[in-house]
Amino acid sequence: MIRILTILALFIAIAAVIFALQNSTPVLVQFLAWQTQESMALVLLLTFTFGVLFGLLVSLPAVIKNIRKLSHLRRKIEEQNYEIENLHNNLMEATNQIKALQETQTHSQTEIKYLNYSEDMPINDKTN
Repeated sequence: MIRILTILALFIAIAAVIFALQNSTPVLVQFLAWQTQESMALVLLLTFTFGVLFGLLVSLPAVIKNIRKLSHLRRKIEEQNYEIENLHNNLMEATNQIKALQETQTHSQTEIKYLNYSEDMPINDKTN
């Protein structure tokens, strides 16, 4: 999108320069009590330049607002990534604890089976 706008702006600038060069006759410019006679090319280029500068000046508050919003959103993304990392670490720790408890449970069940098996076996007493 930015490339398209840049190309469009370039074409407009080139067209303005060509138009100004083809219209180089002197013109009288008046503003209030001030007046001057300059070539139409210079008047058109200055008018175009002031128009671009005015447009940039008018759009500056929106650009600043968007920059601030972007900065805020980037900070928010960093905070959320940090929170995701902490939650992932907590999940891994809980998973490891569950595995350890399952191993302990399996070991305990094996010991209980062994003890039950030992109790069921008859004791051979060879004492006279």
